[in-house]
Amino acid sequence: FLYETPTHQWIPSEIYTYEGLGKALEVMNEQGVAKMYYYLGEGEKKSVEYGLVNVAAFLAQSMKETIKYNACSENNWDLYNEGYPLSNACGQLGQSYQDYHCPRGEEHMECEVDPNMKITATTNAKW
Repeated sequence: FLYETPTHQWIPSEIYTYEGLGKALEVMNEQGVAKMYYYLGEGEKKSVEYGLVNVAAFLAQSMKETIKYNACSENNWDLYNEGYPLSNACGQLGQSYQDYHCPRGEEHMECEVDPNMKITATTNAKW
């Protein structure tokens, strides 16, 4: 995969590789996580096409949010009053990440909010 540098050049990613994508798709298709699987197509009419559309949609979203920036996490892109507020770390576009909850049957994967948690900002961004 290629990512865009601050000088608008496209160079190979050190994070995202086709080999890594292949391994991840294999695991998610065959083993899954929490009884959820990545559908690549099987046993029904047009299943290969459905699988390809799933991969294309996944790659498009991944490219938009992470691969293009060679980053592993969401970028702060919700501009407010000509700046990027620190509160975006808690939710962008009016979202509140701490209020997200796992769907029924997956509550065991949810972590309690720790109001005393602290983190030092980190980034992979080059600009």
